Amino acid sequence: MSSQYEEEEYLEPNEEELEAAARRRKLIVLGIMAALVIAGVVLVNKLRVVSQLQDCLMTRATNCNDLVEPPKPVGVR
Repeated sequence: MSSQYEEEEYLEPNEEELEAAARRRKLIVLGIMAALVIAGVVLVNKLRVVSQLQDCLMTRATNCNDLVEPPKPVGVR
């Protein structure tokens, strides 16, 4: 017959399970941080391009078309 203490021992997670869960959480956080960094880099790049176009337009230059990518027809890649 098993005692109450032996049954409780099996209900508690062991060290390997705790380490695996902590490792999993750290990988998830690392993935989220990487996604945020990539999104930040993309956003900064887009803002830089828009800022260059605005600077060109504010100088009343006539050749700002060089900074803008022409629109592509629908269905053409």
